[in-house]
Amino acid sequence: MYLEFDALPDDSRVWVFQSKSPLPFEQVERISAHLMGFLDRWEAHGSPLQASFTIKYNRFVIVALDEASYQATGCSIDKLTHLFQALEQELALSLLDRMEITYKEDGLVQSMPMAAFREALEDGDFDADTIVFNNLVETKGQLEKKWEVPVKESWHKQMLPVA
Repeated sequence: MYLEFDALPDDSRVWVFQSKSPLPFEQVERISAHLMGFLDRWEAHGSPLQASFTIKYNRFVIVALDEASYQATGCSIDKLTHLFQALEQELALSLLDRMEITYKEDGLVQSMPMAAFREALEDGDFDADTIVFNNLVETKGQLEKKWEVPVKESWHKQMLPVA
């Protein structure tokens, strides 16, 4: 059952899907339409799931699930993943690439492959205070507090050069 994103509690589980480049308005509209329909019918073992989504920076599609009513199961999570695979095919874009690092540079959201990001850190193009998007956050509360963080406060810190 689809709910407003802001209506979900902070302990709602989240999944963050990112695009390598900004999504044009038409793609945002199509993704939104697909997700509204999907989340309205999303269920686990016949029980409706209370879920929502938001799209941030025209690049991140974030799905949230209030597991207080009913928890996601392997099958329900698979259905969500299959939806995003279908969206990738239909819209000719990548939303499941976990090897892409997204960061802020001069206030703009950018992305690059993980290996190139590591190299940029080693070369001094970025530093420990560069803002990155920690897409491994697990809850809506973490999304609000620990999603946009300096490299030194994220899992990305393992890429920092050691002197």
